[in-house]
Amino acid sequence: MPRKTDSPSKTRTIRINEDLDSVIQSEAERLGMSPNALINKTLQRYKDVRRFNDPQYFLLMSLETFKAILDKLSIEEIEDIGYEYGHRSLQENLLKRGMEINHENIRWSIKQQLGEYSGWFRCDVYEKKDAETMHLTHNLGRKWSHFIVNYVTSILQGGLGLKVQSVVLENNVHLTITK
Repeated sequence: MPRKTDSPSKTRTIRINEDLDSVIQSEAERLGMSPNALINKTLQRYKDVRRFNDPQYFLLMSLETFKAILDKLSIEEIEDIGYEYGHRSLQENLLKRGMEINHENIRWSIKQQLGEYSGWFRCDVYEKKDAETMHLTHNLGRKWSHFIVNYVTSILQGGLGLKVQSVVLENNVHLTITK
């Protein structure tokens, strides 16, 4: 769900194991943030994503293995899969969170859920008077670009009926959404 930056905070005292505290301290230092900020970021990710995703339905694999699978598929197969699953997956993900299917929530889902939390791409959004631009950057090559352009286009067209123009590059997808 979209974050509220003005949300009030609450003080809570918890006990944690020393080895966990050591990891929190070192990770926070490595990331240049306070231990409290790291814990809040981790809990935010749990609140927004992890609590809705049963591990039996998700798979974690190396990028090398994933690229090998992509290489075995044709671009047409990848595009078809992306378009078929984009809109359907988005509806399921928003509805199970109790969220409406609207522009704000769809943008959050693309930017935060697929981008930041799932690591599919980095999503930069730029708004103009008559259009919105999404620039999706990744490091998985042209076939992944073809998948995500079809997946995200399916979301935007199927979820909101928007007109989408796209440019597909090796490691980038540029989408222009007409308002």
